[in-house]
Amino acid sequence: MKFLHTSDWHLGRQFHNVSLIDDQKHVLNQVLDYVEREAVDVVIIAGDVYDRAIPPTIAVDLLDETLNKICLELKVPVIMIPGNHDSADRLKFGANHFRQAGLHILGELTRITESITFVGEFTTE
Repeated sequence: MKFLHTSDWHLGRQFHNVSLIDDQKHVLNQVLDYVEREAVDVVIIAGDVYDRAIPPTIAVDLLDETLNKICLELKVPVIMIPGNHDSADRLKFGANHFRQAGLHILGELTRITESITFVGEFTTE
């Protein structure tokens, strides 16, 4: 299996009060191209998905759009964990439902030791 390990997306970050969202969208489009071109089997997003605990709506929308493309259009599962910049409680919203679409959000430290076994398209044991 081919894993793409990413981290520190920091979606919603501003630099000297200038939003970096357009640059972040550009980079995420490059990630999407790579996932498709290199036939990646699983994408890992290891923390600091957002730049702050309560991200701006545009950052939430960008994450939603990106995860939709990875999980539903490219049919590549994603494993995502929060980092110190994220609110684990907010990031794990809908985790139980999203698992069926191939998005595995491990928002609680107690779940970090749970194994995820990929059997077929988005199915886990």
